[in-house]
Amino acid sequence: MSKKTIPSSRQAEIMRWLEEVDTLTIKQLVNKFEVSVMTIHRDLDHLQTGGKVQKVHGGVMLAQIGENREGTAVCSLCNDKISAHTQFVITWEGGEQGTYCCPHCGLLALNGTAKTAVSGLASDFLYGRMINVYQASYIIDSDVQLCCIPSTICFATVTDAKKFQRGFGGQLMTYMTASTHLTTIHRQ
Repeated sequence: MSKKTIPSSRQAEIMRWLEEVDTLTIKQLVNKFEVSVMTIHRDLDHLQTGGKVQKVHGGVMLAQIGENREGTAVCSLCNDKISAHTQFVITWEGGEQGTYCCPHCGLLALNGTAKTAVSGLASDFLYGRMINVYQASYIIDSDVQLCCIPSTICFATVTDAKKFQRGFGGQLMTYMTASTHLTTIHRQ
Protein backbone atom coordinates (compact mmCIF):
# COMPACT_ATOMS: atom_id res chain seq x y z
CA MET A 1 0.00 0.00 0.00
CA SER A 2 1.34 3.45 -0.80
CA LYS A 3 1.87 6.18 1.77
CA LYS A 4 -0.11 8.47 -0.53
CA THR A 5 -3.39 6.66 0.21
CA ILE A 6 -6.09 9.20 0.95
CA PRO A 7 -7.91 8.86 4.28
CA SER A 8 -11.31 7.90 2.81
CA SER A 9 -9.76 5.11 0.71
CA ARG A 10 -7.76 3.86 3.70
CA GLN A 11 -10.85 3.90 5.91
CA ALA A 12 -12.87 2.00 3.30
CA GLU A 13 -10.08 -0.60 3.09
CA ILE A 14 -10.02 -0.89 6.90
CA MET A 15 -13.76 -1.59 6.88
CA ARG A 16 -13.40 -4.25 4.14
CA TRP A 17 -10.60 -5.93 6.08
CA LEU A 18 -12.58 -5.84 9.35
CA GLU A 19 -15.55 -7.50 7.65
CA GLU A 20 -13.23 -10.41 6.82
CA VAL A 21 -11.39 -10.81 10.14
CA ASP A 22 -13.53 -9.04 12.83
CA THR A 23 -10.59 -7.47 14.73
CA LEU A 24 -7.29 -5.83 13.77
CA THR A 25 -4.34 -4.49 15.71
CA ILE A 26 -2.93 -0.99 15.29
CA LYS A 27 0.37 -2.60 14.29
CA GLN A 28 -1.30 -4.58 11.48
CA LEU A 29 -2.88 -1.40 10.13
CA VAL A 30 0.35 0.62 10.35
CA ASN A 31 2.25 -2.11 8.49
CA LYS A 32 -0.39 -2.56 5.79
CA PHE A 33 -0.85 1.12 4.99
CA GLU A 34 2.72 2.25 5.73
CA VAL A 35 1.52 5.25 7.73
CA SER A 36 2.10 6.46 11.28
CA VAL A 37 0.30 5.20 14.37
CA MET A 38 -1.34 8.64 14.73
CA THR A 39 -2.67 8.47 11.16
CA ILE A 40 -4.29 5.11 11.94
CA HIS A 41 -5.75 6.49 15.17
CA ARG A 42 -7.24 9.45 13.26
CA ASP A 43 -8.79 7.04 10.73
CA LEU A 44 -10.20 4.86 13.52
CA ASP A 45 -11.52 7.90 15.42
CA HIS A 46 -13.38 8.96 12.27
CA LEU A 47 -14.83 5.46 11.79
CA GLN A 48 -15.76 5.20 15.47
CA THR A 49 -17.52 8.58 15.42
CA GLY A 50 -19.56 7.25 12.51
CA GLY A 51 -20.54 4.21 14.59
CA LYS A 52 -18.78 1.77 12.25
CA VAL A 53 -16.01 0.49 14.51
CA GLN A 54 -15.14 0.28 18.16
CA LYS A 55 -11.60 1.04 19.26
CA VAL A 56 -10.24 -1.37 21.84
CA HIS A 57 -6.89 -1.40 23.61
CA GLY A 58 -4.27 -1.88 20.87
CA GLY A 59 -6.74 -2.37 18.05
CA VAL A 60 -10.16 -2.08 16.53
CA MET A 61 -13.23 -4.22 15.91
CA LEU A 62 -16.48 -3.82 14.04
CA ALA A 63 -19.09 -1.97 16.08
CA GLN A 64 -21.54 -4.33 17.74
CA ILE A 65 -24.36 -1.87 18.10
CA GLY A 66 -27.77 -1.32 16.62
CA GLU A 67 -28.40 1.35 14.04
CA ASN A 68 -31.39 3.47 13.16
CA ARG A 69 -32.58 3.99 9.57
CA GLU A 70 -29.98 6.68 8.97
CA GLY A 71 -27.14 4.32 9.99
CA THR A 72 -26.53 6.14 13.28
CA ALA A 73 -25.61 4.00 16.27
CA VAL A 74 -28.46 3.76 18.77
CA CYS A 75 -28.79 2.63 22.37
CA SER A 76 -29.75 -1.01 22.94
CA LEU A 77 -32.18 0.10 25.67
CA CYS A 78 -33.78 3.46 24.78
CA ASN A 79 -32.89 3.76 21.05
CA ASP A 80 -31.34 7.21 21.58
CA LYS A 81 -28.27 8.18 19.54
CA ILE A 82 -24.97 6.95 21.03
CA SER A 83 -22.21 9.46 21.64
CA ALA A 84 -18.62 8.24 22.01
CA HIS A 85 -18.39 10.71 24.91
CA THR A 86 -21.01 8.90 27.06
CA GLN A 87 -21.22 5.35 25.66
CA PHE A 88 -21.51 2.30 27.91
CA VAL A 89 -20.62 -1.13 26.49
CA ILE A 90 -21.49 -4.48 28.06
CA THR A 91 -20.08 -7.76 26.80
CA TRP A 92 -22.40 -10.58 27.77
CA GLU A 93 -21.46 -14.22 28.29
CA GLY A 94 -21.29 -15.80 24.84
CA GLY A 95 -19.74 -12.69 23.26
CA GLU A 96 -22.88 -10.66 22.55
CA GLN A 97 -22.42 -6.94 23.11
CA GLY A 98 -24.87 -4.26 24.10
CA THR A 99 -23.98 -0.61 23.59
CA TYR A 100 -25.88 2.07 25.46
CA CYS A 101 -26.14 5.85 25.10
CA CYS A 102 -25.09 6.59 28.68
CA PRO A 103 -24.36 5.04 32.08
CA HIS A 104 -28.05 5.43 32.99
CA CYS A 105 -29.13 2.91 30.34
CA GLY A 106 -26.04 0.73 30.84
CA LEU A 107 -26.60 0.34 34.57
CA LEU A 108 -30.28 -0.44 34.02
CA ALA A 109 -29.33 -3.07 31.44
CA LEU A 110 -26.88 -4.71 33.84
CA ASN A 111 -29.61 -5.00 36.49
CA GLY A 112 -32.51 -5.73 34.20
CA THR A 113 -31.54 -9.06 32.70
CA ALA A 114 -30.77 -12.61 33.69
CA LYS A 115 -27.81 -12.61 31.28
CA THR A 116 -24.33 -12.69 32.78
CA ALA A 117 -22.05 -9.76 32.00
CA VAL A 118 -18.44 -10.63 31.24
CA SER A 119 -17.29 -7.00 31.19
CA GLY A 120 -18.60 -3.47 31.28
CA LEU A 121 -16.82 -0.40 29.92
CA ALA A 122 -17.96 3.21 29.94
CA SER A 123 -16.53 6.40 28.55
CA ASP A 124 -14.98 8.65 31.22
CA PHE A 125 -16.89 11.93 30.91
CA LEU A 126 -13.83 14.16 31.22
CA TYR A 127 -11.23 12.29 29.19
CA GLY A 128 -13.23 10.02 26.89
CA ARG A 129 -11.21 6.88 27.61
CA MET A 130 -13.02 3.62 28.29
CA ILE A 131 -12.99 2.57 31.94
CA ASN A 132 -14.24 -0.37 34.00
CA VAL A 133 -17.85 0.37 35.03
CA TYR A 134 -17.52 -1.58 38.27
CA GLN A 135 -14.66 0.65 39.49
CA ALA A 136 -16.03 3.95 38.20
CA SER A 137 -17.60 6.80 40.16
CA TYR A 138 -20.97 8.19 39.06
CA ILE A 139 -22.70 11.54 39.43
CA ILE A 140 -26.47 11.20 39.19
CA ASP A 141 -28.95 14.03 38.63
CA SER A 142 -26.46 16.88 38.12
CA ASP A 143 -27.30 20.15 36.38
CA VAL A 144 -25.76 18.70 33.19
CA GLN A 145 -28.51 16.85 31.34
CA LEU A 146 -27.12 14.76 28.47
CA CYS A 147 -29.86 12.37 27.40
CA CYS A 148 -31.66 10.11 29.88
CA ILE A 149 -33.21 11.35 33.13
CA PRO A 150 -31.88 11.33 35.75
CA SER A 151 -28.61 12.26 34.11
CA THR A 152 -25.91 9.71 35.00
CA ILE A 153 -22.30 10.60 34.29
CA CYS A 154 -19.28 8.33 34.70
CA PHE A 155 -15.78 9.23 35.97
CA ALA A 156 -12.58 7.20 36.28
CA THR A 157 -11.76 8.61 39.71
CA VAL A 158 -13.72 9.77 42.73
CA THR A 159 -11.54 12.92 42.75
CA ASP A 160 -12.73 13.89 39.25
CA ALA A 161 -16.33 13.10 40.19
CA LYS A 162 -16.13 15.30 43.31
CA LYS A 163 -14.70 18.21 41.30
CA PHE A 164 -17.52 17.87 38.77
CA GLN A 165 -20.07 17.63 41.60
CA ARG A 166 -18.81 20.90 43.17
CA GLY A 167 -19.52 22.72 39.92
CA PHE A 168 -22.66 20.98 38.68
CA GLY A 169 -24.26 19.30 41.69
CA GLY A 170 -25.70 15.80 41.74
CA GLN A 171 -25.17 12.78 43.94
CA LEU A 172 -21.82 10.96 44.01
CA MET A 173 -22.25 7.18 43.89
CA THR A 174 -20.30 3.96 43.43
CA TYR A 175 -21.30 1.33 40.87
CA MET A 176 -23.43 -0.53 43.44
CA THR A 177 -25.23 2.51 44.83
CA ALA A 178 -25.83 4.01 41.37
CA SER A 179 -27.12 0.73 40.02
CA THR A 180 -29.47 0.20 42.97
CA HIS A 181 -30.66 3.83 42.89
CA LEU A 182 -31.56 3.78 39.19
CA THR A 183 -33.28 0.40 39.40
CA THR A 184 -35.32 1.56 42.40
CA ILE A 185 -36.53 4.82 40.81
CA HIS A 186 -37.49 3.02 37.58
CA ARG A 187 -39.64 0.53 39.50
CA GLN A 188 -41.67 3.31 41.16
